[in-house]
Amino acid sequence: MTAIAAGPQPGAELPAVTVQVDVVSIQSQVVYGYVGNNAAMPVFRKAGLRAIALPTVILSNTPHYPTLHGGATPLDWFQGLLQGLDERGVTKVARAVVCGYLGQPGQAGLLAAWLPALRAARPGVRVYIDPVMGDRNDGLYVDAGLVAQYRDLLVPLADGMTPNHFELEQMAGRTLSSMDEVVAAARELIALGPQWIVVTSAAPMAAEPGTLRLAVVTRDAVSVVTHPEIAIPPSVHGTGDVFMAAVTAGLLKGVELVQAVRDAAGQVTAALQRTRELGWEELAVEG
Repeated sequence: MTAIAAGPQPGAELPAVTVQVDVVSIQSQVVYGYVGNNAAMPVFRKAGLRAIALPTVILSNTPHYPTLHGGATPLDWFQGLLQGLDERGVTKVARAVVCGYLGQPGQAGLLAAWLPALRAARPGVRVYIDPVMGDRNDGLYVDAGLVAQYRDLLVPLADGMTPNHFELEQMAGRTLSSMDEVVAAARELIALGPQWIVVTSAAPMAAEPGTLRLAVVTRDAVSVVTHPEIAIPPSVHGTGDVFMAAVTAGLLKGVELVQAVRDAAGQVTAALQRTRELGWEELAVEG
């Protein structure tokens, strides 16, 4: 096939600027299902925010099904995708970066090198990290090395974090049996850098039957938000991804933290109720 040189394009000399990007969402991506970026992007769109998705893994579906295809984004690819954001000027306009599930420990190291440069280019950018590592039902479902990577490399770079109770225990290195212990562990992380920690499913053993609690912890205050626990099939995941996206959207719109958490919990509850009504095996994030 003979290549044909492109002629001058109308408007080629007109000035153009980088597209406005509100959120860079660095999370898992699946072909089938609603977790990671697939769960977060609809939330950002509904909130009227412009978000772009950077995949840490590309999988056919979550690992909770009998078959699985795909894998982690190779480290050289991942580094190149981050570099591309710099080269396209996104790091000079982005308002927030959300980091979720990572495919391998090396990605944490690359993020730890990239985020400080991002802050230098965009001092007002917010960095929100959901240390997705596991939960009470499934245990640890990432490389064990990521626990230390999150704690040592990424916690100091976060403005806010949303671990669940199990993930907070992993980073604290001990079992947490009460809300007081949850708050103390969260403040240990806050001492390393974040302004706030929101612990989902906090101290579940002490919650009232049929309810879950969110612990909103800052250096000086604690608020506990309660929401209903809705039974779902074991294949349904992604609630934490929806929650983080909704909290981020609220904060970018100027909503106060505790209210943003309440609103986000409401969005998760609504999605779970729709999932039950539809009888889906995946979270009904849209419609």
